[in-house]
Amino acid sequence: MRTFSYQKETAKIRTLKEPVVKKKRFNFDRLIYFILVLIAFGFLAKYLYTKVAIIEANGMVVMDKIDVNFTQDIRLKRLQVQEGDSVLIGQNLFSYQQHEFDNEAAVILRSQEKTDKKNSHIQNLHFKIAQKRIERNNLYNHINQLEQQLDKMIKLVLLDVYTKEKLDGLKNQILLVKNKISLLNNEISFLNSQTKLLINNGSSSSNPNKLLDDKEGASSYRSNYRSPINGIIGQIHKNKEESCYKGEQVMTIHNTEKVFIKAYFEIKDISEIKEGDIVNVTFPDNRKGKGVISKLYVSTYTAPTEFQNKYEPTQRNILAEVLPIQDNQKPSWSAYHMLNVSISLNKVLD
Repeated sequence: MRTFSYQKETAKIRTLKEPVVKKKRFNFDRLIYFILVLIAFGFLAKYLYTKVAIIEANGMVVMDKIDVNFTQDIRLKRLQVQEGDSVLIGQNLFSYQQHEFDNEAAVILRSQEKTDKKNSHIQNLHFKIAQKRIERNNLYNHINQLEQQLDKMIKLVLLDVYTKEKLDGLKNQILLVKNKISLLNNEISFLNSQTKLLINNGSSSSNPNKLLDDKEGASSYRSNYRSPINGIIGQIHKNKEESCYKGEQVMTIHNTEKVFIKAYFEIKDISEIKEGDIVNVTFPDNRKGKGVISKLYVSTYTAPTEFQNKYEPTQRNILAEVLPIQDNQKPSWSAYHMLNVSISLNKVLD
């Protein structure tokens, strides 16, 4: 048998160094891509939600105003207010002098004409006050009926006979009627104060002897102009000792008690909006507020130029008036007079 010999020396095993695996670097490009996709998706979702579930409109805050002018030439003698001043009913705003040279007979005749006009004006004011009170009483009766319906509807909603949306609609009707009552109370208060002012002023001005005693000369017949409303002085067009000719404006008075928003809705949204709807208001400084649609106009109107697309045909819009929900919001709304605001309203989805 053949013998085998084995090598008895220590075996030498060769080892190979494994290459070092480099750690993968964080892929910032991929992260940025995903973030951009999420942002784009968010904007798309917001855009679709806005188009489907929200009605948007442009609006402008407006206050009723009184333009002070005269039917004859006058000269301003003294201004007692400045632009931006708050004034009360009956407060003296300025004194003026008539240009014409009057004799004593003309002064007496003008005084009598003024008294007749004053008496006629007082009668008209009494008639308006009576009308407003009748309208207010009707609204009180109407709101009592609505509140009785509200009590019944709350019970029926608890029994699942009516939906909560119908209950909210009834509450909005009650809120609208209360706002109308509040406006009527303000109007009645204004008419009463105007009537008292006319009566108090008439006791001295209707006395011809008093007028003649106050005359310093044929052309020195002076009068004071008093504010007919509570408000804010707007632009003053004339200065002291400056002539104001027939029909020219002396100043403008803005009525802070009658502030509202003119909202311009697109015609396609006519079936989605109605009186009593609650809307969201965004002011120029991004302050938020809420209002109620108090009036919808039957005719369509052309929106102001700033709401029109420059290179598209002029569009007509549905005009609505939006009032503050609470009366204490009126002073803050009046600060945005003639400024543009954004109006939004949630659609009722079927």
